[in-house]
Amino acid sequence: MRPSLEEQETIIRIGRLSDKAEICTSDLRYMTKLDRLVENSPEWEFVRQETCEGDVVEKFYRCPVKFISFRSKAVKRELTDEQRQELSDRMKRLQNRF
Repeated sequence: MRPSLEEQETIIRIGRLSDKAEICTSDLRYMTKLDRLVENSPEWEFVRQETCEGDVVEKFYRCPVKFISFRSKAVKRELTDEQRQELSDRMKRLQNRF
């Protein structure tokens, strides 16, 4: 049985002397994102997963510390009408592929 939304969390652990970060998540959104990173980059590593009653409830990953960043503010993208249209067209093409 999957954890409720209130119980889902993501933990990033970085040892002071380590060059690798460890990420543990029970949040399906982050599992999906991290699984894609593992598929597309040899520097991302899937470590293991925990299951409960056949459902994956937690996954563990490892990556270089340099891939983890903290931002001081949110970045707002200013797009022209042409850029918006291009992004919209790209999304429609992607959706049509599936």
